[in-house]
Amino acid sequence: MNGGPLDGVRVVDASAGAVGPWAGSLLAQMGARVIKLESPQGDFIRNIMPTQRGLSTTYLSMNYGKLGLELDMKEPQARATAHRLITGADVFIENFRPGVADRIGLGWSELSALNSRLVYASASGFGWSGPMVKIGATDPHIQAFSGSTSVNGRPGGHRQRVRWYGHFDVNTSLCIVQGVLAALLDRQRSGRGRLVRITMVEAAMALQRVRIGEHLSGGRPRPMGTGITYLAPDRAFEALDGLVVVTAASQAQWRRLCVALERPDLADDPRFADNPARLRNRDALEAALGEVIATRSCGFWLRVLGRARVPCARPGGFDDFRQNVHFRDAGLLQRVETPHWGSLWAPGTPWRFARHPAALGPPPAPGEHTKEILSRGWQAGDPDGEAAR
Repeated sequence: MNGGPLDGVRVVDASAGAVGPWAGSLLAQMGARVIKLESPQGDFIRNIMPTQRGLSTTYLSMNYGKLGLELDMKEPQARATAHRLITGADVFIENFRPGVADRIGLGWSELSALNSRLVYASASGFGWSGPMVKIGATDPHIQAFSGSTSVNGRPGGHRQRVRWYGHFDVNTSLCIVQGVLAALLDRQRSGRGRLVRITMVEAAMALQRVRIGEHLSGGRPRPMGTGITYLAPDRAFEALDGLVVVTAASQAQWRRLCVALERPDLADDPRFADNPARLRNRDALEAALGEVIATRSCGFWLRVLGRARVPCARPGGFDDFRQNVHFRDAGLLQRVETPHWGSLWAPGTPWRFARHPAALGPPPAPGEHTKEILSRGWQAGDPDGEAAR
């Protein structure tokens, strides 16, 4: 994994689950050399179903581009080996419960004394102070605790979480990466590393900043099905053969939508004159639009509204990825050849760099590179035997 913008950056990723491991994988996709350090008992995420040839697809998805190392940190020799690797590392990632890293010899104080340039990223569910510090956190719990479930679901129905596995986990991963990159940039000026702390709760609150701001300003964020509180129209409508999502985010889009629906009169209706008026008269607005949209197919509206430059989409599924021409032509999926699991299809990297592309490398089998790393250190995995810079 050389050639990307983080080529030469060395990362020891001792995290488990999704939050930390996905952050490590994102750094690997940008060219960093990442060692996944886990105990012989292994990352618990290995046991999450489904599996690909015996290993959890979640484990594979969270660990693209890494080298696998197993060490029992209870053993002094293994701890010394980890310390040698970390002495030559730029970044260390952990998401143990507070206090565990110190207990096994991987705490900030000990590692920064070994390597003053180390960027140490520590992720926690609820933080390092307060009554919930020792409580383990997972994605569904953070959604509930942070208030996200209070605005999801149907009007008047039960509170609902986003049922996409790991949504708030992966959001925290992105915050870890941002913190690491900022600390690496600061190190160029100061010459010293930093402790970067990230909590899932704070990452969840950052994700919901618009809704929280609305509430603190006197608004009433609430479940609205596919609609939202601050814009109309912006929701899914029933067409002849399924749902189509339609948005008019500006007055120009609103007028083009009315023309495309062959209801130009709606654009001049004082009840719908601007977005505040449309919000006040949401029920009448959606009834008028829904009556027209229900007369034609989704495909018809996608063509007509697309030509009118009105944002629209048909809710799709993962099966659409390989068949949708845009996914294919834009290269949004990548095939990764692996020695253990055959060809794996995965979403491509979320960035495109001009000179050196970000890329997906194969995920390791648990501990796959242990012998090689123990014998060659950071040179492990170099096809030409040269150490990373």
